[in-house]
Amino acid sequence: VQRVEFLATWLLKGPPLSFWISCFFFPQGFMTASLQLHARKTKIPIDTLEFFSNVTTTQNPSELKEQPESGVQVHGLFLMGCGWDSKRDVLKESDKDVLFEAMPIIWLEPVGITDVRQRIKDRNLYECPIYKTSERKGTLSTTGHSTNFVKFFPLAQAEPDIDHW
Repeated sequence: VQRVEFLATWLLKGPPLSFWISCFFFPQGFMTASLQLHARKTKIPIDTLEFFSNVTTTQNPSELKEQPESGVQVHGLFLMGCGWDSKRDVLKESDKDVLFEAMPIIWLEPVGITDVRQRIKDRNLYECPIYKTSERKGTLSTTGHSTNFVKFFPLAQAEPDIDHW
């Protein structure tokens, strides 16, 4: 019901300020379409672009005032096995007895692929895998891709070794 309401509101009132990414059966398609819109607007080839994940300080989509200048904002993602320190904007150890923690809204900023790689290296970011379900596994589809894995989102973390996560 919530999925239908979200999509109907989008259809009737226009694009939301933040997209509920969990409602999509194929979020990769949504992200590719969003990247394609940016590529057409800027006349940059889409195959040279990638989304860089910027975690915002906003938790509730209703608190947003405007669209980002480029890219899209998404909500509905959860961390499993760790948490998010909203004061320091970094990954943290899980709180006791908390398995899942909602992430703040994430701005998916379209940037050059080489820029993403450089940011990850320079900032010692953890490439957090994003899955459609809490089962961190999937089967290989006929296209050779996992049916559950979406992509990696680089996230800030304070550990000297990213393998900690």
